[in-house]
Amino acid sequence: MAKLRHANKLYNEKIAQERREQRAREKEERERVRAEKAKEVAERKAQRERDKQARDAEKAVQLPQRGKRKVSQSAAPRKKQNRGAVAARRGVVAAEPPAAPRTHTTRSGRTATLYN
Repeated sequence: MAKLRHANKLYNEKIAQERREQRAREKEERERVRAEKAKEVAERKAQRERDKQARDAEKAVQLPQRGKRKVSQSAAPRKKQNRGAVAARRGVVAAEPPAAPRTHTTRSGRTATLYN
């Protein structure tokens, strides 16, 4: 029985040691994957920053808006039309003045004005 207990104890210690080693390997793998992902994220972030700086540098090189404008040329003076004379030639009759606003008497006897 003593030999059996001793063999059982050694077996259990061996199993425990293998489990510890397995957990350590899994932990190292998780850390490696995490570090790899962090490296990829940092690389993407750096690439975005480089792209942004390139865009900003390109914008700085562009000419100002004023430099793109064409030279303004003096426009030929336009003839003013005598609008009143045109209306008279067409035979447009002057509009008659608007009628006075309508009124009606309320139930209390007060006179109210209707504007619409």
